[in-house]
Amino acid sequence: MLGLVLVLAAPAVKAQAIKTNVPLLLVGTPNVGMEFTVSQQFTTNLDILWMPYMFKKHEEVLRALVGSADLRYYVKPRYYYTNNMYDGFYLGPYVEAGNFNIGFWRGEERESYRYKGWGISAGLSLGYKFYLSKRFRLDLNLGLGYAHLQYDKYQLGGEWADYPLELKDTRAWFGPTKFGVHLVYNLFR
Repeated sequence: MLGLVLVLAAPAVKAQAIKTNVPLLLVGTPNVGMEFTVSQQFTTNLDILWMPYMFKKHEEVLRALVGSADLRYYVKPRYYYTNNMYDGFYLGPYVEAGNFNIGFWRGEERESYRYKGWGISAGLSLGYKFYLSKRFRLDLNLGLGYAHLQYDKYQLGGEWADYPLELKDTRAWFGPTKFGVHLVYNLFR
């Protein structure tokens, strides 16, 4: 459905804003997002984040590449006619997908593992975009939905680190799957 809306509205789509998720940026995770105007009260939001970390001491790893897209419907947008940018409450469907390789050392007494795999998520995104100035907004959002993860389990470090202990284990989750506190910069006045 989201793809159909984007294809039908493609001639009218134009970039509206660029943004970053501030809590992720503060912990050193590069991320960027763009919002595009589709039609009156509708925008498309695209986000990507990358966690590139590997720590040599215990061969700990925290790597992920995640992308998401959502269609937003602004309910009674504010300030639109003065600066060509929507503010206020919005909701709409989202999809998210990515891969990961995550493992933390748990101490000498406990076994430590890493998990390598992929995940997908879909649900409903809710949020509010606050007006800060002509150029800047603060966008708070939460995604509620379903997440499906599939991964292989490995020993963390040591001679068996490259041999999976378990293959294609899966996990499912219903609940919060997306959260953001974005600082938004309006590309146009």
